[in-house]
Formats: sequence, C-alpha cells, structure tokens
Amino acid sequence: MPLVLLRIGSVAQRTIPLTRLMVGMYLIGVDRSWLQTPFLRHKFKIKDQSEIEALRRAGIAEVTIDTGQGLDVVDHEPSRSALVETILVESPASVHPIAPFAASSSPLPAGVLAENLSIAKQRRAEFVKRLNDLFDQTRKTGLVKYDVACQFTDEVIGDILDAQAACYAVLGLRQPDPTFHEHGLTVCTLSVMLGQALKYSRERLQQLGIGGLLHDIGLTRLPQNIVKRPKTMSLAQQALYESHTIQGGTILEKSGSSDQAVLAIVKGHHSLTAQIEQTGETSAAHHDTTRLIGIIDQYDELVTGQTGLTPMSSNQALTQLYQRYRADEALSQVVSHLIRAIGVYPLYSVVSLSSGELAVVGAITPGKVHLPLLYICRDQSGTTCVPPIPLDLVHEPEGGRTICDVRNAVREGLDVEAVLRQVAA
Repeated sequence: MPLVLLRIGSVAQRTIPLTRLMVGMYLIGVDRSWLQTPFLRHKFKIKDQSEIEALRRAGIAEVTIDTGQGLDVVDHEPSRSALVETILVESPASVHPIAPFAASSSPLPAGVLAENLSIAKQRRAEFVKRLNDLFDQTRKTGLVKYDVACQFTDEVIGDILDAQAACYAVLGLRQPDPTFHEHGLTVCTLSVMLGQALKYSRERLQQLGIGGLLHDIGLTRLPQNIVKRPKTMSLAQQALYESHTIQGGTILEKSGSSDQAVLAIVKGHHSLTAQIEQTGETSAAHHDTTRLIGIIDQYDELVTGQTGLTPMSSNQALTQLYQRYRADEALSQVVSHLIRAIGVYPLYSVVSLSSGELAVVGAITPGKVHLPLLYICRDQSGTTCVPPIPLDLVHEPEGGRTICDVRNAVREGLDVEAVLRQVAA
C-alpha cells in the first residue's frame, strides 16, 4: 500500500497502513469515524503499544499521522513491506552481508525442528537456574566467579552452533519483564549470534558472550526496588541506578578479571552516544563491541517490556531502535546488522496472514526471506487446524495471502513445538 504525503504549510501529514504505526507517532486521523473507535481523543501521540492494538481490534487499516509533532516513517517509497524488511532486503552495500539467524541451506523437517526447540527450552531453563545461583553468590560476596562465567559462555556458544534458530526461538517464549540474570542470558545469546553472523573470531565471540552475560552484574549491589526500575524514579534513584555500570566494573576487577573488552562492555553499555576518545585499534574494537551489546540490551528491554512498558514485537522493537539512532552512523549500522541477522520472519515465529489465519514459520526461502514456508495452525474463525495446513508463499498467486505481522506465541496461546509435532505426525 503506498504512503500518501500531504503538506499543509509546514505540517506534513502522512497516511500509512496501521501495521506501520509505532510508538512516538502523532495520530490525527483514521479510516473510519472516531465514533467507531475506542478513543475519546481524536488527535494524540501514541505512547503505548496497547493503543495500536486497540486500533487494530477496532478494524482500522489506515491512519494519518502528523510528522511535525511525532515520529515519521523512515522510507517514503511505495511499499507493502515494513521498515525491518526494507532494511533487510535493500540495505546499502556498506552493511556487512550477513545471513539471518534462521537461514539454512537445507530446511529441516518439522519433527527435527520440534525436537531442537524442546532441547533448547530445557537448556534455557537449566541456564537460568545456574545463572541465578551465580548472581546470588555475587550479591552475597561482592565477587563474581569469572571462570564459571567463562565456562558458561562456552556452553552457550556450543548450543548456538548446534541449533541457532531454536536458541533464538526460545527467547520469544519468555514471560514479560524477566529477572536481570535472565536478561543477561538473552543479551549473551543474541550477542554471540550476531557476532557469529559477523564472522567474529572465537576469542571475540567469548568476549561478547561474557560481556553480555555480566553487563548488568553491578545491579547485584543495588536495592531490589531500584533494580526493577519503576516507571518514575527520583533523581537520586536514577543516579544510583546509573552507577551499576561503574559498580559492575569494580566487581570484575576485584574478582580478578583483566579482560579489557569485557570491562569496556560492563562500564560503557549505557553510554552509547557519549564521545569516547579512542587511541589505537584495540580501543576502537572495544568500543564497537560495547555498541553491539548496548543495542542488544535495549532491544531486549523493548521486546520484554521492562520498566513496566508494553512488550513489543521483534519488528516493532527493531523499527524503534532504527528510528532512535538513525542520525548516528555507527549505532544505526549496528541496528541494521541486527535486523539483517534476525530476519523478517524468523524460523519458529508466529505470523498473522491477510486472510485472518495464524501460522508458524517452518522454513526460510533462500533469496526470498519475505516468502517463507508456513504451517497454518488457526483459521480465519480462530479454530485450531489439526493437522496444520502447509502454505508455501512462494507459490501463492498474485493478490493472494500475505503476511501482515509477527505475533507473540505466548500471548496468542500457541504452542509452537506442538504445532510442529502435529505437522510431523
């Protein structure tokens, strides 16, 4: 659907599909009477993802935004695809050519996908328990068992090498607002995946993994009410929270860690836009690694709804990060790398179709990442399809079914592993 741009004086009004509306945009119109919507206000800035969901439930397909009072869309050319897909497919040559996490030269059978997902879920639960013990010990002693963290990271890297897509899929099955040690495990996992996609050395992958795992270790020195970061904090509380990066560095140094790359991550992951003097190639590399961890840290906060915010889909979070850092070349490139690595519709993800059906992504089509193989598991009326119905979008006729957006499997009440086992039966 093309985007329509009107300019009245100095005010730009843009009509866009509802699927492209995001937090921070200023809404001034919808494609039906306001009496048929759940809102009393007719013009307002979108502050929460729940407002977009309310518009969707009201059946609204198109909205008009005022770009002078809120965010604008990034690309203005006619396109049916979302921003994430545009960056993935059409990003400039300067962006490192990397394959999506779920890419595979030979698609795996549904039964193998289900088994890999089951193993990844079990391993994730085991990792979370072990990390809880590690962080509890740090909270009590003020020291972290750095050798244990290194061994732990090696295991995470091994799991990712064995079944990367399943490891990524498990992240979407988490509950909102996770504990900060579980958040550390996620940042570790995603950082290693992105580093692997960027062809980092094994040594650098381990630095990424340990840095991601321990980036918030300084929070073990803070009161629990500060760790959870309430929506409103006093200046003193905010300053105390921000001190966790310095305290984390102190914990590592007292624990005998001398890895400067990991220390740079722990101390600098909250200061991405700060000007840091770089002297030589080593410090520049450390700064690059810190940027990567910092972006992934923010990404996970957005998708899990930390600090009481409404959790976003992966595409929404990536779009918001790209908007946030589009003026900073170094940071926007990291976001672009992450977008390209995650892909438009990752393996195992749940998607909604233009027909109203829900489906699980079962295979990525090489060269056509926006046209995956799907297994329809819920029809237009919401009835479960047993067995799921295969749909290869490559063979869908023009004007046929298309993917509208990515849904959260937990919120949709779908068991992706069960769907895949039904396909394999």
